[in-house]
Amino acid sequence: MSEIRQFEELGFHAWPALQVTHLGDWAVQLTPYYPSKRGNSVNLLNPADDANLAQRVEACQALFTAQDKQPVFRLTPLAPPALADYLVKRGYTATGASSVMACDLRDNAALKTPQPRLPLRLVQFRDGQEIGYSRISGAFHDRPEPLVEGLAEVLRSIKPQKYVIAGFSGAEPAATLLCVSENGYTGLLDLCIGEAFRRRGFAKALVLNEMAQALSRGDHCFWLQVESANAAARALYQGLGFTTVYDYIYYCR
Repeated sequence: MSEIRQFEELGFHAWPALQVTHLGDWAVQLTPYYPSKRGNSVNLLNPADDANLAQRVEACQALFTAQDKQPVFRLTPLAPPALADYLVKRGYTATGASSVMACDLRDNAALKTPQPRLPLRLVQFRDGQEIGYSRISGAFHDRPEPLVEGLAEVLRSIKPQKYVIAGFSGAEPAATLLCVSENGYTGLLDLCIGEAFRRRGFAKALVLNEMAQALSRGDHCFWLQVESANAAARALYQGLGFTTVYDYIYYCR
């Protein structure tokens, strides 16, 4: 369980919520300006902290309601075992099953194989330039302007060393990638290939490049989160030496 707790803490730092309220070992994360479930969910950090489930769930719901949001619970192996059934009885539905995957960079077969030249020109956005990345990402996902600004604010709030990168094919944006490095661990928080540039091997090339960069700066582990239903991404990561550390799932109304 200590390894899971470590990756959970890395995730909280790499994608910080604006507001975090602790109800015992229940961390209620809320980010009014960006609607990701990652930054707007109840995260459980101790399977033994299961006292007064009804009152605790109601308190969490009240915090979401106060910000006009639907409550979301994110259940990892650190969640109290009884909570899932309780939430289902209260009308919640399980959705968004995902995995945290990781690989050891120090003995990674993919990194020992010579790689072709990276097919994209990479541009790193420094502190204060986050809006540039957010606009490219927003165009890929057709986000309205308030969410473009919201994503930029999330990026600005990241405290550990971050690598905010866009890949260009000629003058055209082709990819976005966000990595965060902390205490020897590099996390891949965002990877998107523009629709016109998919199925060309760009995702694999970008991940391999960032793995090599992480190893060169002394990090020993590379980790990421991937949805269970995304078979193509899971196959890509498994081929690069990633294995599943643990699974999690969201419960939403």
